Amino acid sequence: MKKEISEIYDLINNRNIDKAYFEAKKLYQVHQRDVRIIKILAFLNIQRNRFEQTINLLNDFYNRNPEKKDFDYFINMGVSYQHLEEFEKSLEMYERARELNPDSPLGYTVPAEIYLKLRNFKKSNELINIALAKVMSSNEKTLHFPNVVKIKTEINVALNKDQENVDFLLNLLKVDFNPDLFYLLASIQPELINKELLVKAEAYLKGNDRIFKNSLDRFWYVHPLYFGLAMFYQHVDKKKSENFYHLGNNETIKAQRYNSFEYQKNIELIIQNYKSEFLDYETIDDNKKIGENNFFILGTPRSGTTLIESIIASNKNVKSGGELQSASRLLHEYLAKNELPNKDEFIHSFQKTYLKRTNYIKEGSKYIIDKLPENFLFIGHLLKLLPASKIIRTFRNPWDVAISLYKQRYVTNIPYSSSFFNIGVFMANFEAINIYWDECISKKINILDIYYEDLVKNPQINQKNIYEFLDLEIADFDEEKRRKFFSKTASIRQIGGQIHDKSVEKQEFLEFKDEFYDSLLMQRRYWSKKGLNPKNSTFFGYELK
Repeated sequence: MKKEISEIYDLINNRNIDKAYFEAKKLYQVHQRDVRIIKILAFLNIQRNRFEQTINLLNDFYNRNPEKKDFDYFINMGVSYQHLEEFEKSLEMYERARELNPDSPLGYTVPAEIYLKLRNFKKSNELINIALAKVMSSNEKTLHFPNVVKIKTEINVALNKDQENVDFLLNLLKVDFNPDLFYLLASIQPELINKELLVKAEAYLKGNDRIFKNSLDRFWYVHPLYFGLAMFYQHVDKKKSENFYHLGNNETIKAQRYNSFEYQKNIELIIQNYKSEFLDYETIDDNKKIGENNFFILGTPRSGTTLIESIIASNKNVKSGGELQSASRLLHEYLAKNELPNKDEFIHSFQKTYLKRTNYIKEGSKYIIDKLPENFLFIGHLLKLLPASKIIRTFRNPWDVAISLYKQRYVTNIPYSSSFFNIGVFMANFEAINIYWDECISKKINILDIYYEDLVKNPQINQKNIYEFLDLEIADFDEEKRRKFFSKTASIRQIGGQIHDKSVEKQEFLEFKDEFYDSLLMQRRYWSKKGLNPKNSTFFGYELK
């Protein structure tokens, strides 16, 4: 078996995770009591985002062999619970891991991320500083260094330590040039990239372009340089900047497997499920207050959700949970089952799980924000599951959204952003399911629609409307707190300062504008055949031109 395990490790090192998983599963069928196979399979499940399966696998083995619970067990359990947003359990696991091996940076990095999510920035900073010190002094630097540095820069942003952030990155880049660190500096303050750094980046890019031929290797070593250089040249050489964005997005396309038609099928499944299971479902009186402390902000990515989040979270009674995955994941898992569970059982399970997780995050605050944009897929379901919750839905000019998406270095969370064609198809899908929600939800007393352009032109009026909708005291709005609001998203440095309308009617990538609109209209025709027709030729009031 030593040979088979070695072959699996070779596949992992070559980033062939799917093949490694297939081989590990075969080995597991024969050697279910071998702890080496358990650890390999747990690692591969995590790489494939199969976190519940990881927990079940580990519990099944280690409950029968409790004496074998070691550092790896607690680390794998901790990261799985983190991704499931069971933060309390995750922190417990990492505490046990640190007791077993206090010298490993792994015991500090994820807890630092969790405390950042919980907005305990001081505790997060303490932990990441320990992790950073251990990474810098160990032979694990290559593996963990970029991620630890990234978290450190995010914490610095949260603590409003801008100058410290810049000095930190510049000093690291002087010692050893790293593509990810160059990208981080470009995303925080591109004007501080001097000629020496620029020459290094472009030379490094040429070298990596020759060395790395595998698409996954290129994604790690070439991709961040393309986007970093694109951000640097944005206000220096527009044509050069756009070319680097194209190169970066082409690398994304090569490294991923995104099928826009699978997304379309998913929407059809959601609509069919709502029609058959939830459309006529009436919440009993005793449950009508469930979700009364939960706010959802949703819409297309890059449509102003983070700005609205900052406005609401400036209120002393509101805690932001950021982009929470729980509601979406629980609903997707429910829809993916071959045989749907009893509806009442699912509703009870969803409410218990989701509210437990969000209550832990909001701690002593009265309200909590869930700002995952793609929850627009489940507007109808959410209003049935959490009938007292309130939803703010955002809209923005589709071409401005497309440009903004294309310019972000999304890795896996928004795969369609690397192609104007795919973005156009996505926008038509967004339109279709929102047309459906508008048609079947007759009383929209729990939904407020906000248009980005109106928000940035009339922020005070919209702030007042938002607070009235959420039953928040208008006098509790704190503009200074809003400007300092931290969000771990692509908008990390874009919501500070005074609200402005400089991102309205963008004039970039114009040679792709027709391709974008053609794909949007093509996909719209598909949905029209399904009976989901817009009321007019516009996109929620925006002219398609």
